[in-house]
Amino acid sequence: MLTGKISPYKTMNTKQSIRKELLKKRNTLTEEDCQNYSKMIEKQLLSSEQYRNAQILLIYAAYQKEVSTYGIIKHALCDVKKVFCPKVLSPEVMEFYQIFSLADIIAGYKNIPEPKIIETPYDNINQQRSLMILPLVGFDSYKNRLGYGGGFYDRYLQQFSGMKSIGLGFECQKYEPGIPTETTDIKPNFIITETNIY
Repeated sequence: MLTGKISPYKTMNTKQSIRKELLKKRNTLTEEDCQNYSKMIEKQLLSSEQYRNAQILLIYAAYQKEVSTYGIIKHALCDVKKVFCPKVLSPEVMEFYQIFSLADIIAGYKNIPEPKIIETPYDNINQQRSLMILPLVGFDSYKNRLGYGGGFYDRYLQQFSGMKSIGLGFECQKYEPGIPTETTDIKPNFIITETNIY
């Protein structure tokens, strides 16, 4: 398991071209592959110390061929954890709101699933007891994460330095030589794929 390393990679490829390449790779996965790999990732996450110790879970609702999170959400609710999902409020603002069942998730911004109830936002007082689960487009062995380009998660996590985070992705989304980084990029503490934990 890699921790605390700084990527030595230099690459001429832009994030935009890497993102396009990795999304194309992910889209070649069959629905059966996505389902099976997601189950393997879910099993690793649910058995992790980070999940077991968290009282609050901030987690994306999976869209298209992202690692599915619906089994994780159901499990967390059964474990009596508080579950919050993201909602985009503007082109630069994302907030997390508490859900109480999968029925609380509907199609929202750009048809991405999000909470339909926006009465209970996440309270940053609880960040030490919280775990965020992030989607990703790509990653490297140094846990540099490539998102969709909106910067929502980086901006959100900048507010919560005490919060642990885990990115979920398929092994085919690993990019070597590594992901180009910027000073505003925030690494997850771990990245889980169907075969590895980074």
